[in-house]
Amino acid sequence: MSAQEGEPALRRLTWKDAAASVLGTTVAVLLIAVGLPSFLDTSWAQIGAQLGRICPGTAVVMAGLLLAGLFSYTWVLMGSLPGLGHLQALKVNAVSATAANLLPLGGALGVGLMVLMLRSWGFARRALSSSVAVVSLWNILARVALPVIGCLVLVAGPIDAPDVVVRGGWVAVAVGTALVLLSSLVVLSDRVADALAALGRPLLARVLPARPGRPPLDLLLTDQRRRVAGVVRTSGVTMTLGMAGQFVLLFGLYWYAARVVGLDLPLAELVCAYTFRQFLTVVAVTPGGLGVTEVGTAGLLVLLGGDPGAASATALLYAIYAHVVIVPFGLAAVAAWWLSPARTGRRGGGLPAQEPSSLRT
Repeated sequence: MSAQEGEPALRRLTWKDAAASVLGTTVAVLLIAVGLPSFLDTSWAQIGAQLGRICPGTAVVMAGLLLAGLFSYTWVLMGSLPGLGHLQALKVNAVSATAANLLPLGGALGVGLMVLMLRSWGFARRALSSSVAVVSLWNILARVALPVIGCLVLVAGPIDAPDVVVRGGWVAVAVGTALVLLSSLVVLSDRVADALAALGRPLLARVLPARPGRPPLDLLLTDQRRRVAGVVRTSGVTMTLGMAGQFVLLFGLYWYAARVVGLDLPLAELVCAYTFRQFLTVVAVTPGGLGVTEVGTAGLLVLLGGDPGAASATALLYAIYAHVVIVPFGLAAVAAWWLSPARTGRRGGGLPAQEPSSLRT
């Protein structure tokens, strides 16, 4: 098989994708332009006055925190794919984040671009399959664990919340903790994984019936799980520290944005709002949850005692860095990869896929 035949291909974008992108972007713009001041009983004049406090120095500090968060995430990618270098991981992270922020359901396109880039650097498909599975698992668990932390701060911290909110918070803590523990057992315990596979085998047989020449799906899933478990056992701590570092640095960006625009809320309230925001990013109605996250977190900040104008400005300023400032980095990373000798070299036979450790940059 030739190198060209072995290359993965991105799914072609259709008019439906373009329409979904336009619709999602329109909804996001309307939520921010109309919903933000309307739902929070403020005005763009008040929001603009708060944003007017930003100076070039503070903008540079915030950009530095954003880049530091992106760099911290490189340990997640490097842990999932031995042989990957920091600069390569930074490029992949910027590209996938840009795709997620530009398109509804852009996470799928981001994964496709990530695989395409990594294949051009010589990584084998089997290793990439495990890497994508591990990184997806780590991101899902993080999105579950962060709201648990926020709820713990809400119900057990210094925040004076209503009883119904406290009860709901404890339920959320119990459910989130159970999901994290169950996911961990499925990955690390053969007994638990085999029991769940046995329960799900009849359903899998109906959804994807066996075909001649294709291994049973449950065997493929078992093989994938064991490879994922191997990666987790060897690099789980590194990946967890990288993920935690990213969220700590991005929370620093959120806290700094709040202080810059004059939102004077205690740390505990900001932790709750930030973890709630990260949970809302899974809403795929708009690109990266844009608009939904801003209205939702600004509303929570107001409920926790924040000024509506300052709360709206905080949510909007953080969104500018999370959704807009990152885009030039992603586009630059795509351009650098597209023009790189490593990518073009693949078409001429290139570097062998089994030697990723020699491809560090």
